[in-house]
Amino acid sequence: MQLERAIDLPRAIVWEAFVDPILVTGWLHPSLTLLAADEVVERVPPGPADREAVLHVRGSQFGELRIVLVAVPGGTRGTSTVLRIDGPGLGGDADASTWNVRMDRLQALLRGHPVDWSVG
Repeated sequence: MQLERAIDLPRAIVWEAFVDPILVTGWLHPSLTLLAADEVVERVPPGPADREAVLHVRGSQFGELRIVLVAVPGGTRGTSTVLRIDGPGLGGDADASTWNVRMDRLQALLRGHPVDWSVG
């Protein structure tokens, strides 16, 4: 299954929310860092605009996930990002809706509003 989300921020900013352990806890969960990866299969950080940034991880928490960030022109800062997450662990309506909530949290974090995990 694949999830896709357009984010009105440059790719380098979105990338940091996936690889910086502090930022990951601001949208995913405090006990998880780098998506709880037991293994990083592929890591291609943002570079030239025509190249996709890729974080492919395999872990006990989420199974295998491939996160792809594509730079697209436009947006309030001149470039935006198309985020794609692929993985067998995304299958089913419950998992898809959970990941959509996580993507909402990611967008909130990127706008300066991390999840307050101390609230019920």
